[in-house]
Amino acid sequence: MLCNSHLKQLDLQDIVVFLNLMECRSAKRTAELMNVSQPTVSYCLKKLRECFDDALFIPTDGGMNPSKKAERITPYMRMTVDSINQCVGSEGSIYSEQKVWRICAPEYFELLSLPHILSAINQNGLNTSLEMQRLEQDLPLEKLLVGDIDIAIGFGPGYHQMHPNLEWMSFLSDEFCCLTTYQGTDTATQNRMDINHFCASPHVFPTPWISDTNMVDGWLDKIGKKRTILAKTNSYQSCINIIDQIPATLSLPRKLVPLLNIPKHASILDPPLGFPNFTLDMVWSKGRADSPDIQALKALIGSSK
Repeated sequence: MLCNSHLKQLDLQDIVVFLNLMECRSAKRTAELMNVSQPTVSYCLKKLRECFDDALFIPTDGGMNPSKKAERITPYMRMTVDSINQCVGSEGSIYSEQKVWRICAPEYFELLSLPHILSAINQNGLNTSLEMQRLEQDLPLEKLLVGDIDIAIGFGPGYHQMHPNLEWMSFLSDEFCCLTTYQGTDTATQNRMDINHFCASPHVFPTPWISDTNMVDGWLDKIGKKRTILAKTNSYQSCINIIDQIPATLSLPRKLVPLLNIPKHASILDPPLGFPNFTLDMVWSKGRADSPDIQALKALIGSSK
């Protein structure tokens, strides 16, 4: 029945390890996905290499790249698993184990989009959970390339577009408003905060954004203006709590206004003319662009506008 005696050494787990390595390009990510140890993945890969007399996956700085033979045999390996699934039915499928998607994103995404994504997962009965990691100042490039993060969410446009191994897509746009308790503007007759009053007010804002100065200060610098930063905090609501007690201003994304506890005495004004807007962009590794997981996750995120 088997044309190679080494084939007798293989079992279903070895084949599943192979398929997950093809998808994740990471031994660590494969181990986590299958809920096994990394030595187990290494042992399975050793048997696969002996069986097919080929390295199959070559370690690189960006993960593990499949060899030409690995790419040729992948359809047959997948057919083997699909055939077994047909025998046992969907309830016995090895893919019925819970899947974990890892997303690196700012608080803005968690407040605005995450509830909609989880609602869609729940309604569709997907055996899936999300693991959120907070976006820092820099994009987690290495984790994206090796598959430790499936998709990163960042503020755009521009800062991630130049890397040759990444793909990206904007899926949401927003504008700022000025949430302020700083006196000096007659909100009964003026709905816009002028630039002089904006710069005179103390400011609070949540970090991190995409640079040390963030997009607002970058814009102010271009027009020869600057503002005074009273506090940098970890969340939008903490900024709002400060504004509730101290006269200050927060440049707040307008779509977050209904989601936060805004003090009644705070004014919501249009920003100064020329104020920057922004997009929310999803970023993924080009090497995983055709992965069914990445495609499904992109669709979920894209539908959460």
